Formats: sequence, structure tokens, C-alpha cells
Amino acid sequence: MAATASYSVRSPQWILSYLGVNITADVSQMVLAIRYVDQLDGASGELEVELEDSTKRWQGPWYPALGDIVSLQIGYSGEALLDCGEFQIDELELDGPPDVMRLRCLAAYITPAMRTANTVAYENMGVVEIAAVIAAKYGLVMVMASSESESDVVFARVTQRRQTDLEFLKRLAREHNFDFTMRGGQLVFYARPVLESVPAVVTITRADAIRFSFRNRARRIYAVAEFSYFDPDTKQLITRSVSADPPSPTGDTLKIVARCENAQQALVKAEAALHLHNMVFVDASIEGPGTTVLVAGNNVQLIGWGALDGTYLIETAQHHLARATGYSTSIAARRINA
Repeated sequence: MAATASYSVRSPQWILSYLGVNITADVSQMVLAIRYVDQLDGASGELEVELEDSTKRWQGPWYPALGDIVSLQIGYSGEALLDCGEFQIDELELDGPPDVMRLRCLAAYITPAMRTANTVAYENMGVVEIAAVIAAKYGLVMVMASSESESDVVFARVTQRRQTDLEFLKRLAREHNFDFTMRGGQLVFYARPVLESVPAVVTITRADAIRFSFRNRARRIYAVAEFSYFDPDTKQLITRSVSADPPSPTGDTLKIVARCENAQQALVKAEAALHLHNMVFVDASIEGPGTTVLVAGNNVQLIGWGALDGTYLIETAQHHLARATGYSTSIAARRINA
């Protein structure tokens, strides 16, 4: 008799906690779907839990309070789970029939204070230092690559005018070629070139994809960025020009007129603006089996799409667990020009 091969089947697993109490066993038969979204570019994480409520518990004695803390871990049994962090219930939705309750949650660290506009002046500080001050203000741990301070610039004075701290930090980061995400109790801050130089965490082939789409565009892709600013105090015109590397397929020039204090800042702003436009030359959306290492900020290698193959940086990752379809992960990513 021929030997029978046995194969282990990975079983999706999730752990849901409410106000610090593990409620997984209590709600496992009610959960229809769980969706977790992780994003770069200063955006906060999101969580949605969809529950079958034929017993009317969630609209009765279990009715949640807005602001209550929910936490989630997802992955596969017997493997390390992805810790998605803590979230606050921001919105409740009841649909029917049949009765379905949805808990929509935002990252717990996005406090009312963080959503309040401020006017603040920072003096003799760089982008990384300012990010650290804002992180400390909200009790977040600042995490960054060790080489990022080398690409920082120092401002004699930079003012946050009637912006929330996150809006201001996002603007400052984009203007100087930085990016950041907030996950758990951390503000993870990167220089874009550092983020793009990290090796891919996984290879995704065409056979791995449930569905995919790619976009390759030339609109708003530039060969050169030219920065200029007339300083009214010194009566001097500050100009800097940078060329795309690798060379752009277009001959277009990006012209930037903005405030700066010196030639170094002008150069950094020109490089950042050119990078910001050209980094979306090729982007991709891929959906495949649930994969816990697919989180915003990680790089992946895509193989099987010919000229579109390459290393891509994940900007958004969505992890979806559904009773009907199992565990899947969708990513939105951009190809890194190397």
C-alpha cells in the first residue's frame, strides 16, 4: 500500500480583547468579519469588527460605549501573531434584518488633543527633533533608523500655524523626504531613502495573488526639480536644481516656490518634492492569502509580471478575516526606483 502524505493546513487565528479582557471565546460564533488597516504617510490604523446579533446582545446588555478600548492580534495558529495594537470605538452601526452590529474603531493614541489645531514655533530644531517632541507630547515612543539624523536639516524657526500636530508633522515630513506611521504606542519615523533601502521581507509571485492591478504613468513624473525663493530680509534669490535618478522618461520640469532659510534647505526641499512625485511611477494593488509580515513600511519583491517586477514599498495593508472566505491580505504598494 502506498504511503499517504499528510499536509498541515494553516488555521487562521485571531484574539480580540475588550477593555483589556480577552473576549475571543465569547464572541467567536458571532464574528462575521474583522478588518484591520495599517497605513504610512501619517495616517492612523483602523479596525472594524462585524458581529451577527440575532440574540440582540450587542444592541442590549453588551452595547459598547464609544471610546472603549479594543485590541486585536491576527495570524495563524502556532505562529507569531501580528499585534495590531489598541483602538477606540469611534462609531457603531446596526443593520438588519438579519441584525448585524459593526464596531468601527480608530487607533487609541489619536486623542482629542491630537485632533486639536495649535500654533507653535520651533526654533533651532530639525525635523527628527520636532517629531520626537510631538511623540513625547502624547506619550509615544519615537522609533527611527539610526542614519536618519544625517539627512535632517535644522531650522532657525519653523511655525505650526492653526494645524493639528499630526497635520503639521505630516507636512514637515513630506517637504523634507521623511515618512512616518503610528503603530501601537510608537511613532515610527523614516527618511524615505532609508525606508526604501531595507531588504524585502517576502517575495510575492503571480501564483500567490488572488487578484492584482498595476499602474504605470508618466503624468506628473519629472526629469528635474527647480526650487527658488526670494528672501525679503537678505534680498537674495536662493535657487537649487536636482535631476531625477534614475532618469525620468519625461522631460518635464517641476518648479517649486516656497520659503526656505538657506541653500541646504532649498536642496532638501527640491529633492523631496521630486521624490514625492516620481515615487509613484509604478504602483500596484495585490490581494493574496493572509500574511502577517505585510504591514505598511515593509518592502516586498514582486515576481511574475514581467516589466512590472521589482521591489515595492507597502503604503497600505489591509488584513481581512471573514467567516465565509478566511484570512486575506491586500496591499497598495509603489515600486522603488533603484
